[in-house]
Amino acid sequence: MSHVLTIEGLSKTYPNGVRALHDVSLRIPTGMFGLLGPNGAGKSTLMRTLATLQEPDGGRIMLGDLDVLQEKDRVRQMLGYLPQEFGVYPRLSAQAMLSHLAALKGIPPAQVRETVEALLRQTNLWDDRRKRLDTFSGGMKQRFGIAQALIGDPRLIIVDEPTAGLDPTERLRFHNLLSQIGENIVVILSTHIVEDVSDLCSRMAIISQGEVLLTGEPAEAIAALDGRIWSRVVSRDELAACEREHHVIATRLSGGRTVIHVYADERPEGGFEPVRTELTDVYFSTLQRAGAAA
Repeated sequence: MSHVLTIEGLSKTYPNGVRALHDVSLRIPTGMFGLLGPNGAGKSTLMRTLATLQEPDGGRIMLGDLDVLQEKDRVRQMLGYLPQEFGVYPRLSAQAMLSHLAALKGIPPAQVRETVEALLRQTNLWDDRRKRLDTFSGGMKQRFGIAQALIGDPRLIIVDEPTAGLDPTERLRFHNLLSQIGENIVVILSTHIVEDVSDLCSRMAIISQGEVLLTGEPAEAIAALDGRIWSRVVSRDELAACEREHHVIATRLSGGRTVIHVYADERPEGGFEPVRTELTDVYFSTLQRAGAAA
């Protein structure tokens, strides 16, 4: 059976009038797929819909030849889901909780122990298996979240904002784990952190206000902007004038100084230097163009 996830014309408006998704269509093949967008963009609504936790107003989702919206029970058998906030019994050990979840997922009793050990080793939690979950660090909790998502050899894994709040070491360890599991199945990584997508994902989409603004390979999107991003250090007094005169796509601090990135087909006057385009430039320029067109 094909592993491709196909989303066609997905829409969702909540009763309070918030339009969370508007005609979202994506084709997501095997591997790591990054869904990148600001908070409130509709990412979590899309993830919950894919995870069969809520109904869209319209549209279609196919996992291979399986209709996700019509065959929810079958989908849940082959789905691993790590939501932004996932609940566990804090007083249980990692091993006990994972054994409980494996039984709930339908793993035969004779295979639970072997399955749990393999998952704890894969997520580098074997040495901590007897520790209570409420003693785990943020990174350990996220790795436990991946362990529970991997129960039953899923064909689709959905991970929602997994690295928010992790320190750099934990984030790197989590990235390494995700890259290992994303080789043979569909893994959707929903995040507002650009580096998560640039580090991990071979394909991506940028979403804002419930609409897909860009989809494709990060490397291609970066190449399309090459030679059009310019940078210079500005004083605080100059910043407002620069924003009026130029297409400023990002402002950041570097060594205590304000650095701006500007989009232009040719070098702007005033001391701008060309910079190597990064996915951050793609992200902010895409969001800004969408905002200007709105």
